[in-house]
Amino acid sequence: MNNLELQNRVHNNFPLPTVNDAGEDALQTLVWRLSRLGYADFMSSFNPLSIQMQRIAYFLNDAPLSLRPLIRLFLLSESVECEILQPYIGDLVAKLVECGVLSLVDSDKVKTPNLVLLFVVGKWLFCQRQQVNPTLYFGDDSLALMLRLRPKRGGRCLDLCAGPGIQSLHCAAFVDSVVAVEINPVAASLATLNIVMNQYQNKIVVFCGDLYNAIPDHTYDTIVANPPLLPFPNDIRYPFVGHGGNDGLNVTRRILQGLPQALSANGMAQLIGATLSDGILPFFVDELRQWGRDSQMDIVLTITSHHLLQPGSVYFDGLVATATTTTELDYQSVSEAYSESLHAQGATHLCLYFLTVLRGDGKLSVIDVSRDTNLGLWYV
Repeated sequence: MNNLELQNRVHNNFPLPTVNDAGEDALQTLVWRLSRLGYADFMSSFNPLSIQMQRIAYFLNDAPLSLRPLIRLFLLSESVECEILQPYIGDLVAKLVECGVLSLVDSDKVKTPNLVLLFVVGKWLFCQRQQVNPTLYFGDDSLALMLRLRPKRGGRCLDLCAGPGIQSLHCAAFVDSVVAVEINPVAASLATLNIVMNQYQNKIVVFCGDLYNAIPDHTYDTIVANPPLLPFPNDIRYPFVGHGGNDGLNVTRRILQGLPQALSANGMAQLIGATLSDGILPFFVDELRQWGRDSQMDIVLTITSHHLLQPGSVYFDGLVATATTTTELDYQSVSEAYSESLHAQGATHLCLYFLTVLRGDGKLSVIDVSRDTNLGLWYV
């Protein structure tokens, strides 16, 4: 999908969030009031690595009465009567509508445009409600990367494939400045809104564009990336936030190729990814080792899990089912094409991993904590 097709799709499906000075005040006042009412306390009761809205709905009536309409509005994406919201955020509604995080329904109700407001590890984050074909993605991989980051204090940070901005917000607490790059113009706008809401607008700047091509030539002390990472045939459409190409490495390779020019002398890059394997090692180990030697980069590859990819397995069937939401092909056709692609590459498993990259002698170290009995994804 080219940039124009991408922009047309996201603009048709989601309004561009915008924020002016009044909007800044409204967003910051909103999270302050929500915090006082216990929204963050309620949200923090649920596992941040597996946020399930059905669980939140199940416990809705255990929240204080004053909090329930706000949970319905901002966590469950329900429409709520303006009159009910009046004692809590009535004076903010018009400004939040102007920002694009609320929309009017039947003149007397408001709802979010398929957004949820999360409180995760000290950050307030608007992102898209969980769905099969997201355009503003935030998921368990987003948090798994964030919880591993080691941003260099006082340095300059580059966040590639920034999405709604969770990595940028985390790094901003440590570094002097953050440059966030996101190809999806709506996600870039939402990241800007989240940055304002968390009061980091003087530390983080967002560029909408394609990886390093979107920014001036600089070096960065911290580079982080959560790229599209799922291995799926190049010629079959898949939600663009996850489509990593045949082996899951299409975007990751481009990020690595640019690191020698973008990483400072004492800098560190950290990436999350998924690729194909035989259930023992990911297939790209030799390629990664050679890249490290050629680029004089030391690499730590941490492998957290392997998961079977064959018809009838959870991840194979899940990936195929997701693809059918974005392509005109039926389930059987997609399944057969995926099976052929895996067979051609000799792959039997999906492998999940992390990369840490520093300048050095071109050494590759492998930390393998995956086991046949490991049911986790990013953690054992």
